[in-house]
Amino acid sequence: MPVPPAELTAEFSVGGPEAAVAAARAAAGPLVRDTGPGVDALIGSRDAVLQTLDAVVRAALDAGAYRLDVRLEAPAESR
Repeated sequence: MPVPPAELTAEFSVGGPEAAVAAARAAAGPLVRDTGPGVDALIGSRDAVLQTLDAVVRAALDAGAYRLDVRLEAPAESR
């Protein structure tokens, strides 16, 4: 069965201690995908990605992150 395309993708990287990176990944839960060295992505429905991204940002900051880079992408067919 084909999988529908993601409504939203949020790539993120965390600058800070390893604890901040680990906290962000833990908060990302099942939506997280490793997309390259130091970069992860949340992939799923718009609501799920945005809700999870909030949790990721809060967890990373609470664990000492000093930088978070986020890039959002909404495929044309999902807008």
